[in-house]
Amino acid sequence: MKISNPLLNEQKRLRRNSVVLLLLLAASMALLDYLIALSDRQALRQAQLNAATADLDHQLLPLLHLTHALQQEAELMLQQGGQAAQLKAGHVTALPSADSAGAVTPLTAGEISLLNQLEPWFRQQLKSSRYLRNISYISADGQLFQLSDRGAAAAETARVAFRQINSLPLLTLNAEPVNLIAVNQENQIFALHSVVRNNKNIVGHLLLEIDLAAILKQATIPQTGSTLMLMDKDAAVLIAAKDNQLSSTALYDGQDANDSLQHLDIVPLVLHIQPDRLHDTQMELKRFFAELLFYSVPLLVLYLYMLFRFKRKVLRPITRLLIHTARLERGDVHGVRHVPLEWEAVFKQTEQLRERGSEKSAD
Repeated sequence: MKISNPLLNEQKRLRRNSVVLLLLLAASMALLDYLIALSDRQALRQAQLNAATADLDHQLLPLLHLTHALQQEAELMLQQGGQAAQLKAGHVTALPSADSAGAVTPLTAGEISLLNQLEPWFRQQLKSSRYLRNISYISADGQLFQLSDRGAAAAETARVAFRQINSLPLLTLNAEPVNLIAVNQENQIFALHSVVRNNKNIVGHLLLEIDLAAILKQATIPQTGSTLMLMDKDAAVLIAAKDNQLSSTALYDGQDANDSLQHLDIVPLVLHIQPDRLHDTQMELKRFFAELLFYSVPLLVLYLYMLFRFKRKVLRPITRLLIHTARLERGDVHGVRHVPLEWEAVFKQTEQLRERGSEKSAD
């Protein structure tokens, strides 16, 4: 009578279930590791954003202090009441507004004296300040003073800035000592604006044109493929820099920047990091499958080792034991010849049980 081995069926079920369990365990461990790494990357991105914001604040702070200092010095000079008939240096251009019918009031004697005293300061600051492009003065009636004639383009830029200044709410002019104006966003022209007053009356405006794009590139994060965007309070993208190069602001929509935002402390602007979605997705998928492989290989090796050991140490001896029992039933005296060393006692006990059964049958 042939005796079937129930361990064979159990081994087949165990082998199938073990493979499924192994894959589930490896996938769970890889997913957990991926989520931890994703959280770390987000924390790193926020830390980089904080560092970029602090760097941008640090670069803008001297320029804001300079603008405020020039404003205070100008107001002090106006209070002293100096008078002058003509400018010692510089160039004056009229900026007529739409409602002035082409007539612009000339600079007053007090303003001319003021500009004569500030002109050396302007030249010195242009030489010493790294991100300062130009310093100009616009009177309340639309007279533009520059250190040199910079052509029609500079006059048009000043005219746009003057219109923006006139459109600013009075509350904004009174609340902020220094304002940032986006004069020409396409050409990356930005200026720091400060109001010059005499006895609380607006006399003119100081404009310090700054290279904001260079400042942003200086603060660009080291993360490859990510874009650092500078936005205004309405989430409009002013400047975008990627891999230390300026990018077109038309490619980005600040309204979608719902995470990784950081407000600057000294000006009402916001920094945002927008990662390269395609690059990040590819890297995350590669990382996940690498982690899955990393966890699957050791578990698979352990599974194959245990399967081989179970087959060699348990399944094969049990099979030989069943063959040994079958041969004894057929009257074979010795059964199987090669008995595993660890199973010798079991084989001998089987022979003894067979002999006892034969003796009882004889009785």
